[in-house]
Amino acid sequence: MAAEAAPTGWWMYHGDPAHTGRAGPIESTITAAALRARQFGVVATLRLGGPVLAVPAVSDGFIYVGLASAPGLAPARRGMLHKVALATGKIAATFTWPIEPNGRDTHGFRGMGTTPAVVGGRVYFVDFDARLHCLDASTLTAIWTTDLRNRDMAHNQPVQSFDPTGDTPPAAGWSSPLVVNGRVYVGIGACENPTLYSFVFCVDAGTGNVIWIFCTNQFATGYQNKPNELPASVLKGLASPPSPFTVRNGAPVTLGCSVRGSIAYDANLDRLYCPVGNGVPGGPSATQGWSNGLLTLNATTGAFVAFFQIPAESNHRESDIDADVGASPVLYTLPSGQRVVAVGARNGSFFVLDADTLACVAWRRLLPTFTGTSDAENQSGIYSTAAVDPIRGRLFVGVGGNNHRAVAPGIDTETTPFLRALDWITLADAWATVDYPYMGRNVRRYAVGTPPLYSNANESGPGSPAIANDVVFMATSFVSLYAFSAADGTLLFEDRLGHETGGFDGGYGTCMGPAICGDYVVAGALVFGGDGGVLRIYGLTPAGE
Repeated sequence: MAAEAAPTGWWMYHGDPAHTGRAGPIESTITAAALRARQFGVVATLRLGGPVLAVPAVSDGFIYVGLASAPGLAPARRGMLHKVALATGKIAATFTWPIEPNGRDTHGFRGMGTTPAVVGGRVYFVDFDARLHCLDASTLTAIWTTDLRNRDMAHNQPVQSFDPTGDTPPAAGWSSPLVVNGRVYVGIGACENPTLYSFVFCVDAGTGNVIWIFCTNQFATGYQNKPNELPASVLKGLASPPSPFTVRNGAPVTLGCSVRGSIAYDANLDRLYCPVGNGVPGGPSATQGWSNGLLTLNATTGAFVAFFQIPAESNHRESDIDADVGASPVLYTLPSGQRVVAVGARNGSFFVLDADTLACVAWRRLLPTFTGTSDAENQSGIYSTAAVDPIRGRLFVGVGGNNHRAVAPGIDTETTPFLRALDWITLADAWATVDYPYMGRNVRRYAVGTPPLYSNANESGPGSPAIANDVVFMATSFVSLYAFSAADGTLLFEDRLGHETGGFDGGYGTCMGPAICGDYVVAGALVFGGDGGVLRIYGLTPAGE
């Protein structure tokens, strides 16, 4: 493959391979001063044919956005990815692909729910049927497709994880692809599936051929799985596996444990950071094997490096289960020169780890002490990838989970903001706080930014924030997009994209976060009514308009 052209804009999940979620003065002209002057607003609103379950990619003046079919809507027969002109909102090209009749993810979604990666004149994305696609970025014509659920020997892919006789959801693609150094990295599996193995695939970006595979299910306690060491059950039907793969017999410590978020990459360490989830349905935090934590691999060889598991003592409440890591990690460098990786968990805690060893540098519960009833599963934790503000030394993290559970939806609105501003070393609050009386005690709340903080019942922040210079954008389960001053939390802009689903259409009525490019911000959502989805383009207007 020819050398990759330098990617532009918000070209992959959370902006770059380190997932910093930041657009500086070179990448964006959006500032707090411009928003205060009311020079920012809606450019276009599009109904594209289905829900948008992921942050779009934006590169070279175009938006690349995929659609899903929600369980509450008629099943889609074909998946769809659009290329949309950023300045006008006009569709420039569309790619469609057939959806398998029994294809779906754990939640019943079809189509796709990942952010494409746009690099080297190509678009890479994975769909819910676990097929990795490579398209020409100009025309959206297919270059290659590699099946990562079903055996695809034409692309050196020997894994057969789909059992058509089973009654559990098959392996799916929820991990937005990471594309670096001519390779595509993606996680495939299904968390909480006690019958299914999960894997990290490294694929040649030019050909779609698999280079190496790492099984994220630890084969034995204390054992470090080897790259290309594959369970015998996924190789059934082969007389022998092709080179360089080998067979591993016997049951692992646990199944499930799939990579749900996008894999992050550190160029200096040549390291992959893979967030992994539960091994069994609704398991407690300290489960066996490589579950509920962060797994690191050598990016070149796929060799195991280290694993950090979310400690049970970091739980928001003792009854918490299902405290897996669905958020993607983010990498940054502290003033001391230490390289760190930060990640949140669904148990409500956030962690800063040494990027080399995964030793814990700092951690903090971002939720108040729980005092009410529980449905035994934390619905208020962290699904969000943090955005890094290196100018002010801060992290911005969305707080709160899905908003459709009857007992514990969203977050405790009175005590918990859907967006946290944290010191990037200590994780102390970076915006000013004041005492707020609550149930006979005082809790600390941000002094500014209310409303919308602490205002709309159960409004949570499963979406990932993004920073443009001194502005932090945050999307929420209220299906709203907000802009705050990164300096102090002052609200600068707000817009509601649609209405919550109320548990219909998959129960994920929300916007998963914005993408930033130049004068523009782009956000898509799953909303109630119509075809279940919306894409909105925001931008700066010329002075005087």
